[in-house]
Amino acid sequence: MKVRCGSCRTQFEVPGAGRYACPVCGSVNAVRDTNGGDAVPGPSVGGYPAGPGVAPESELQPPPPPPPPPPDAPMPKIECPECGFTFIVGMISSATCPNCSAEVPTGIEEETAAE
Repeated sequence: MKVRCGSCRTQFEVPGAGRYACPVCGSVNAVRDTNGGDAVPGPSVGGYPAGPGVAPESELQPPPPPPPPPPDAPMPKIECPECGFTFIVGMISSATCPNCSAEVPTGIEEETAAE
């Protein structure tokens, strides 16, 4: 059915009763069922009725993004035997304590650290 926009007077086609945005000015126009029967609302886009020939919103939405990759394993923490300061170290065999400058063995073997 053809309707005329209440704001800009542009005539456009709608599938039936419902609320439709004007393709020219964007004003939402309410269209009543002139046949007196129960109207089936047409397809919508972004919550607004779609224009003629537009697929329903469910067909327009892109597929959801893939899930994020699993998080990396946390870096090991060690405690300095000299001052008790706990800090994170990488994959190294020994580290210098950032608090007291003591050399602290991490317990990670040299072969594993080289990988």
